[in-house]
Amino acid sequence: MVHPSGSSRNSILGALGLGAIALLLFFFSPSSPFQTAGVLPERPLPVLSGGAEVSLSRCPTEKCLTVYVAPWCGYCRASTGAVNALKEYLRERNVSTRIVVGLDKEVNLRDYAREFGPETILDAKGAVTVQGGVPHFYISDRSGRVLRELAGVPQDAITDVAQFAAYFGLP
Repeated sequence: MVHPSGSSRNSILGALGLGAIALLLFFFSPSSPFQTAGVLPERPLPVLSGGAEVSLSRCPTEKCLTVYVAPWCGYCRASTGAVNALKEYLRERNVSTRIVVGLDKEVNLRDYAREFGPETILDAKGAVTVQGGVPHFYISDRSGRVLRELAGVPQDAITDVAQFAAYFGLP
């Protein structure tokens, strides 16, 4: 039996360590599709229906999916049906989904928000900082701590709602 020398063993351990670091950098680097990012804003935002304002920093279920879209965004518009289907799918699995429409004039926000329903949240004053573009998906816990974040639509996942949910690590 051949035993690796001390320097060979150190080289192997070093390579494994570098591999682990590379994976961490991939999942948490700016170029990774998934990010983690602090906490969603506490500032209450109005809903389309005119009902009670909603704070994104509080989630009524163990996990929440918050989807930020803009009226002028072609990708947002193209994925509206898939996002609505995902919202219904997750509701049946006790995961809250909040749709936030922002980055435009209030009249345009309201028009687009109608496509998502009366509980749609309006961000006319830019309370949510969106980095990386829209649509933007945030997966958060009960306290609003962002667990994962994704900019853009996962085109390969939106044709199957279960696959779409799984893409975000949701049931």
